[in-house]
Amino acid sequence: MKAAIRPTTILVSVMAVNNEIGTIQPLAEVADVLKDYPKIHFHIDAVQGIGKGIQKLVMNDRVDFVTFSGHKFHGPRGIGFIYARRGRKIAPLLTGGGQERNLRSGTENLPAIAAMAKALRLLLNDEPKKVARQAEIKKRIFDHVSQFPLVTTFSEINNGFAPHILCFAISGVRGETIVHAFEEHDIYISTTSACSSKKHLASSTLTAMAVPESLATSAVRISLDEHNTLAEADEFIKVFDQLYDQFKKLSD
Repeated sequence: MKAAIRPTTILVSVMAVNNEIGTIQPLAEVADVLKDYPKIHFHIDAVQGIGKGIQKLVMNDRVDFVTFSGHKFHGPRGIGFIYARRGRKIAPLLTGGGQERNLRSGTENLPAIAAMAKALRLLLNDEPKKVARQAEIKKRIFDHVSQFPLVTTFSEINNGFAPHILCFAISGVRGETIVHAFEEHDIYISTTSACSSKKHLASSTLTAMAVPESLATSAVRISLDEHNTLAEADEFIKVFDQLYDQFKKLSD
């Protein structure tokens, strides 16, 4: 990252957690580099990281801005919030009446704000316990599916990965086919990034990792939260075994 900094650089923006494979980005290392560049703003997109046990990495003293989205922790869609370090300024998203300290003019959506605040309090209650359970669920599924010869996993089980994202591919089967097959059993997963799933393109993250397109277009993502259970993991495994036999015939 340091090699990418130019004399004209004014902002470094980093995801806390990759939304497709779950890697936790080296936030502390980036912060250390930027200590030598006090005029550069450091922004973290923590949409995938909130409530996942990495707050100490995100809320580093060198971080200037952190953004969050309510829909990622069961708040209403269309509402979010930002942390801005004292002394740092940003241009307003909307101008006009000067609401939100001149950062976003217009009438505040009070019901959404209140609902998001409540959802955040519920999320952070017993966070370590919830994170540990998600990690256990992820590991149970990972340990099972990674045994199959047609399966390639892109997420790992270690501290460098978030506890709630598991990305894998079944060689020879498109991701959309896998997703729809699980839907028939009332199990809902997605093809890597849900934001671009309708474009039917290979994952941008996997493409950047030099994963062959034929495999990248087979990738699917399991996203967990604090409400998932080990019983659901066992049901997923049961359905996976049934579907794998069908998928195997497609790849032959």
